Amino acid sequence: MLSISDWISIICAVASLVVTIIIAILQKRQSNRMERFEKRQDERDEQRHQEGVKAQAVSFISKYYKNRGLMPLCAIAAMYNDLFYYNRAMYSEFCCLMKETQNRILEYCELDLRVNDDDIYEKCLNAIEGVRKQYFPDDKPIFYEGGKYLYDSLKKFGQQPIPHQEFAYQNYITDVLAEAFNSHDKEAAPIQQLTIKYGFESCEPVEACQLVTVIAEFLAIYGNENKNKDKEYGCPGSYDGERIETMEDLFLLALFEIYTKCVL
Repeated sequence: MLSISDWISIICAVASLVVTIIIAILQKRQSNRMERFEKRQDERDEQRHQEGVKAQAVSFISKYYKNRGLMPLCAIAAMYNDLFYYNRAMYSEFCCLMKETQNRILEYCELDLRVNDDDIYEKCLNAIEGVRKQYFPDDKPIFYEGGKYLYDSLKKFGQQPIPHQEFAYQNYITDVLAEAFNSHDKEAAPIQQLTIKYGFESCEPVEACQLVTVIAEFLAIYGNENKNKDKEYGCPGSYDGERIETMEDLFLLALFEIYTKCVL
């Protein structure tokens, strides 16, 4: 038979257990309430964040709507070097945006291009030299020393107007390259022909840079073999009146063509 002290001990133990259970239930309810509150708070914060991203993206597109055809070059500028001081304000301002906002802009412009952390210059340089070696292995190499003439188009002459903007200049280059590609003759030397035509060895440095950059652009275009033909990356300079005016524009355009046609 249990003594009074035993009953007291049992009652105290039960009471303690009940209190512990009640406290646990209250703590769980409080924890659930906090979780629901934090979830709502996170959802509100995410909604505000997304609204902010959308507002920034729409504002940028509206500000540069007249030159919206250059949006792909903004992406190339950001991937090449987002710390570089670009001459065109559109490029520099794009580089200052968060990557999420940058990609939202491209999405709103219905482009498949996205800003990522690719080492874009080295990849493009290797890709375009690969095109030259594949199609014209015996032709004049012009992308030596880290592609210095391509590189200097931006680094040294980025702010300068493109020296030769006449239609005949680019038309001749494209005709020579197109004919060489169509011939399927690996002994063809269209680059050598073009460097002789435009005095590559003796012309002004900015003209040499333009020649190499334009050749790089169209090597990519003719040598892509219809890669990514189902993608919409844009057509800078041929969209809606925007112009490729400076060596900076030309450099980014060449990288754009190489990246979208030979790298992606």
